[in-house]
Amino acid sequence: MMKRFFLLIFTLIIVFMMSCEGSEFSVKCSDCTVDEPYEATLKYQIDTGFQNGALVQIWEGKLEDSILIYSRHLSGYISIFEKTVPLNRHYTVTATYIIDDKTYIVVDSASPKTKRTTSRCDDACYYVYGNEVNLKLKYMK
Repeated sequence: MMKRFFLLIFTLIIVFMMSCEGSEFSVKCSDCTVDEPYEATLKYQIDTGFQNGALVQIWEGKLEDSILIYSRHLSGYISIFEKTVPLNRHYTVTATYIIDDKTYIVVDSASPKTKRTTSRCDDACYYVYGNEVNLKLKYMK
């Protein structure tokens, strides 16, 4: 009984450490920079293979704030795209798909931030986190 209790506590600690946003455990030292960055690369994934592609729009703040900063129609076979944006701001990203005369809109958001690590890489460096959004369709009716 005591063994199971310690195993449960150990598992909860590991899950808690790995689930923290901006956790040093997920840092790739190749993505670190010595100087603190002022902008980040917002990475977004879309579904490819649809005949009409997708209209991707990036809004600063919440969607209802209506501050459109980027709009582009994407098609082709590349599923990961990037756009450089200033740090420490909230972004809402939408992808509009038209499939069989039906419109599907996928919404996700991100708030890119930086953090400094002194223990994970050889030298102290800054890394960006919170800069990925997923605009893939979950299901269609």
